[in-house]
Amino acid sequence: MSIKSGLKIVKKANPKIENIKEEKVEKKPKTKSVITILGIQGGFVDKIKGVVFSNFEHKADYIFENETKEYFNTLPQLIEKYSSYEIIPIFTEDAKLFNQEVLEKGYSDLKVNFNNRYFIKDDKNFEDIFKIINEAISSYDEVIVDVSHGFRHLPILMIVDLIIQNFQNTEKISKILFAKEIKKHEPNSKGLYEIIDLKEYLDLANISFILTTFEKNYTVASHIKSVKYEKLLKELNDFSNDLMALNIGNLFKTSDDLIKELDKIENISIETQAKNLRKVIENLINYDKNKMYEFYYNLSKDLFEKNYILLSLSLLYESTVLYIIYDIQTKNMDIYKKLEEHFKKIKKDSYIYHLGNLLKNLYKDYEDNKQVNRNIINQNEYKLLQNTHKNLNIKTLLQEINNKRNDLAHANSTKSFQDINKEVKNLIFKYEIQIINKK
Repeated sequence: MSIKSGLKIVKKANPKIENIKEEKVEKKPKTKSVITILGIQGGFVDKIKGVVFSNFEHKADYIFENETKEYFNTLPQLIEKYSSYEIIPIFTEDAKLFNQEVLEKGYSDLKVNFNNRYFIKDDKNFEDIFKIINEAISSYDEVIVDVSHGFRHLPILMIVDLIIQNFQNTEKISKILFAKEIKKHEPNSKGLYEIIDLKEYLDLANISFILTTFEKNYTVASHIKSVKYEKLLKELNDFSNDLMALNIGNLFKTSDDLIKELDKIENISIETQAKNLRKVIENLINYDKNKMYEFYYNLSKDLFEKNYILLSLSLLYESTVLYIIYDIQTKNMDIYKKLEEHFKKIKKDSYIYHLGNLLKNLYKDYEDNKQVNRNIINQNEYKLLQNTHKNLNIKTLLQEINNKRNDLAHANSTKSFQDINKEVKNLIFKYEIQIINKK
């Protein structure tokens, strides 16, 4: 066999592998439950007589999803309405006896399992009650919770737990049902109740938390979902992503989009938080186009105060370069214009970076500055720019900021956060003395 013909590699088939059929992985069905806290409204439990009803035949009307039906309480209604869900009662001993009697007396065709895992032995033991509620919720993929009844403080404890659970997983709890009183049910008057969904209020609690924390750290908890405020969450995330990536060019657009969404909020529960965040965003992006270095400085300081040290340093460095550009432009307009036109022509949108790269290196001689196009400016013009740069006395500050930035970016520092924070704070202080307070 000649070298040119090469080697022929023969791949042997493995009959065992070839005969293996692709197994279909069946998706596990979603587990769904309706959790309800049972009460004893409409009667009581006597130790001797057992369950005593005030008047079992005197039932109230319940409106649920535009349908009105008569029930003694919400338990039989839930069993009927959610036949494809597992009904999970949470109960005391009296509530169990009472509701078993309700079903046997008036709804014998409806069945429910009273699982002792959800039995409340002591209604004053809040810790155990929370454990029972948590176990009931965590055992299912989708949960509907009914808080229409329940003994004393139990519905309140359920709501508190739901707030915590909903923050951890906003998609698990699909509804929170509550029998809203339209007409009170009295011995001589038939009551009317509407079953409403309180889930929106849990979502509002989450949105309130998001708006408040975003003002403090410009980040959004990614696991929180809301159908109603989906666009708001998107704009918050977009703004956060641009800011954390220092994508300043797009930050102005995403800030405008975010403000538009904040302006749409009319719900009194979160209106104040929305207005407060709007002011923060407006102040953050407020700038003079001719003094972009000030915008970068203000943003750097804001991020430093929120402990985003590396981002703060990066912005402080860019602000210093932008100040050099601003000062040289102000004092050498004609020469600057030539350079600006040249870099815009060859570098397009990134021209300011390349222009800054030239001007920040003006401490170098004309022959040594590789950024200089000698067909654009001559040695005398370069000298004029160099004198302006020298008068700024900014070379050392720029190097110090850059060194600290590189040190942190490459994870070279072994100092404590407090020490790093102190060093960066000192650099910001130096910047303010040499640039901000110099004006």
